[in-house]
Amino acid sequence: MPPIRSLRAALAAVCASVTFATFAAPASAAVTPNGRLQIYHLDVGQGDGALIVTPLGQVVMIDNGVSPSHPTAIGKSVVLQLQALGVTHIDHHFASHYHADHIGNTVAIASAGITIANGWDRGGSYTTATYTNYKNTLGVNRKTLVKNQVITLDSLSAHPVTIKVVDLAGAGASGVSGDENALCLMLKVKYGEFDETFGGDMPGLSPQPIVEPIVATEIGTAEVYKVHHHGSATSSDASILAAIQAQLGVISCGNGNSYGHPTAAALTRLHAANMKTYWTETGSGVAPVAGQDYVASGQVYISATWEPGGVDTIRNINSTGGNTFVHTFFNSGPADGTPPVATITSPDGGESWKVGSTHAITWTATDNVGVTTVDVAYSTNGGTSWTNLATGLSNTGSMLWSVPAPGTSQARLRVRARDAAGNLGSDSSATNVTFDYWQIAASGATGGTISPSGLVDVIEGFSSAFTIAPGSGWGIGNVIVDGVGVGAVSNYTFSNVSANHTISPLFTDVAPPVVAVEVPLGGESWAAGSTHDVTWNASDNAGVDSITIAYSSHGVGGPWIRVAGGLPNSGTYAWTLPSISSDSAVVRVTAYDAAHLSGFDISNSLFSISLGTAGVNDGPLAFALASPTPNPSAGNTRLSFTLPREGHARLEVLDLSGRRLWAIEGVFSAGRYSTEWNGRTTDGSTVGAGLYFVRLSTPFGTRTDRLARLR
Repeated sequence: MPPIRSLRAALAAVCASVTFATFAAPASAAVTPNGRLQIYHLDVGQGDGALIVTPLGQVVMIDNGVSPSHPTAIGKSVVLQLQALGVTHIDHHFASHYHADHIGNTVAIASAGITIANGWDRGGSYTTATYTNYKNTLGVNRKTLVKNQVITLDSLSAHPVTIKVVDLAGAGASGVSGDENALCLMLKVKYGEFDETFGGDMPGLSPQPIVEPIVATEIGTAEVYKVHHHGSATSSDASILAAIQAQLGVISCGNGNSYGHPTAAALTRLHAANMKTYWTETGSGVAPVAGQDYVASGQVYISATWEPGGVDTIRNINSTGGNTFVHTFFNSGPADGTPPVATITSPDGGESWKVGSTHAITWTATDNVGVTTVDVAYSTNGGTSWTNLATGLSNTGSMLWSVPAPGTSQARLRVRARDAAGNLGSDSSATNVTFDYWQIAASGATGGTISPSGLVDVIEGFSSAFTIAPGSGWGIGNVIVDGVGVGAVSNYTFSNVSANHTISPLFTDVAPPVVAVEVPLGGESWAAGSTHDVTWNASDNAGVDSITIAYSSHGVGGPWIRVAGGLPNSGTYAWTLPSISSDSAVVRVTAYDAAHLSGFDISNSLFSISLGTAGVNDGPLAFALASPTPNPSAGNTRLSFTLPREGHARLEVLDLSGRRLWAIEGVFSAGRYSTEWNGRTTDGSTVGAGLYFVRLSTPFGTRTDRLARLR
């Protein structure tokens, strides 16, 4: 056994084990990130193909074996092996060179729905159908490597995995042109103190081009050597074996192959380098040597992890599932019994996090040897039960997490740290954490609805839409969002919510009152000066504000004489009929609401007002304007006048400047007339206290009187 490198004495050592397995792996053996570097040397028959799974779950292939239709595959389906291991995506695929037994499954892998993100090779081309299919399948995902290029996997881990291109395309050796084997990549996979080399079918002995001795000066040591060219006699030169100093070699060969692989010459050099070998199949060459060579008849599985002083083993998983110890990499040291110390630093209790918001869960975790993996979980019931958020994390000290629904006031977070010996350290939030929602307060208003209404919970970053609907007779006047009007919109959406909000619609009355005159309906015969009730029925969606009553003695065409205004909607008013005679009288009732909308109705037909028999009146009618009564007045004031015969008349109220404030006018027949003025202008405004003039203008002359208004 070669000496252990001096770094192992000073740094955390790596634990590696090798297992044999058939390709029909049980479900429990599916590829999953488990905190270890996992390398599967697939059983591909006479060819090469290896699958690598990093501790955090990135997937790599180095070569993919011979096409399943090729006789040398002997029924060993690479696709079935990948599917049995749970592979659905390959982050990086490396083609050591372009021979069919190394890239023959590219089309089959893609056809099975397994995607390849990056296809790495030396570039250039090759004149075979297999190469053309390989190139076309990768398409734009094909990429060219250069010497000393390093591809880093698990880049955020404290212990990333690297794949270095040690050399390629013949390494500057002579005579490599046209020799595809001599153009192979030389790759070195490194995980901490564990290394494995992959050189495809690279030759090192004549009559092949002499490439291995050149690469030997560049490669450095490794624990595992993927034996070049399936154990060919012209590969595994003593110089490269001495440079790598591997403890074991993996030979990928197929039963019954026509090349006699593995050869006695290659195996002799491997044994001379103190190397044990593990074969995927027996092949058709030299027989394995008991105690030095092991035939898996299936996959050769290597697992590596950080564990100073640990036991690194190769185990044979036989067909009945039993384990047989067959190899120890390094000497075992004292067992590690000290658990890691884990401390969660956020959230530690008392925080209030919104559902849907993203926060960093932070922790510290230390160990006497080293923390291997970290698991994070949360509880919604104060720690009674836990739900895993992530397992097998590297000890970065932080992970971002989006808070899930539903809300709770009893949330806690927990961090568990493990070391390579399986020791566990754990810590959880000291007190409860609250998960709640942003809230939108949606309040309705008279005249319509908003939906949804009340306090609406919203997940951070989500949207919440509201519908505003006016009721019958109402319109949307404005919608107030967070105290600011956004207009008469019927829909409003809060997008990407990250704060509390308010929304409240304001509705506008758009329907006028509805009124129906019930008395007089028409056909009545009432005496002048008598008192009768005018009755009506008025309604409004928001409520009737006031009623105005007027009459006409000349039918529905007017003129209209105001009887009373500003009346409450009582439905009745005692009207003292004017001293006129008319057979064409009609009453109009107008209803107003608070929005200054109005509706009116008139008697269905005409009724009559009679002055009575001759001799009742005091002499013939004379042109006159009666004094306003009462005067002064703070309420309604009765204004009366007499016309000796039919003519045009205008009765008006003027202010001291002569400005007309209110008036009625029209053609009147001979008779006595009376109306009431309620102290409002024609547009409905209330006049102030003061002195005013009442003026009657007719063809018979003009009369004026004074009227004092009180507050």
